[in-house]
Amino acid sequence: MNIAYSSVVKETITENGATRERLVTVVENHVREHGTSPPLKQLFDAAREASSSDHDREVISWLESAISKEHRRSHDSSSSHGLGRIGRHLEQKLKLHDHGSESESESDQDGDKEQGRRHKGHIFVSPVFFPSEESFGHLISTLDGAKKSLDICVFTITDDQISRAIIRAHERGLRVRIVSDDAKSEDLGSDVKRLAKENGIPTRVDGSVSHMHHKFVIIDDALVITGSYNWTKGARFDNREDLTLTNSGRAVRAFQAEFDKLWEEFESYEL
Repeated sequence: MNIAYSSVVKETITENGATRERLVTVVENHVREHGTSPPLKQLFDAAREASSSDHDREVISWLESAISKEHRRSHDSSSSHGLGRIGRHLEQKLKLHDHGSESESESDQDGDKEQGRRHKGHIFVSPVFFPSEESFGHLISTLDGAKKSLDICVFTITDDQISRAIIRAHERGLRVRIVSDDAKSEDLGSDVKRLAKENGIPTRVDGSVSHMHHKFVIIDDALVITGSYNWTKGARFDNREDLTLTNSGRAVRAFQAEFDKLWEEFESYEL
């Protein structure tokens, strides 16, 4: 790892001196003891530990995934060239997203401004596409980066790696809730009932002749991942699918309201 990575993390996502000092200390101690810069994971773990808010920690986890992805792409290039690519990637991914259309309400705009202030002005919208193991790794690392809650609203879950990420979050003490489709929960290979019955994760289904066909997750009340991607091996390995990750306050509130509405509506159909 190039030592300049610490500058990228420090300048992009930290808001207080304590976090910056912690990062610098980790780098300096590792260089002094080992003669090399610390691994990315150690640096990002230190940043998360030193951060004072869930929102900061969520951005740190997202940034860790973005940098790791770009670093893999540029591993054959020189360190300086690779860092340049990462810088351009971050500039593109973290640029302000325009929510200023005339159709938006004043509260929507105020919410995005507040979210922007929490992230030093950065409202990001980051799409990924499938089939792609890089995109799948991004999804798993984002789920693993959750610190407070996962509100999952998906048609079905059959991918064991995603199920294990959900179980890890539950075992870390996060509030995890699942809303899914009743018919798909009965399918051979579905993990929805297993997550409810064997792991004690609160789960509700629609109990309807129609389908609960949403595919989204709200992370830490601060981040939404949504798109065509079903949480299945078919979507992961075979299908042309998409997911978009955003911290837009307007999007987070809208998806949270939909989740809360369905959670209440499906109260009689808890697994």
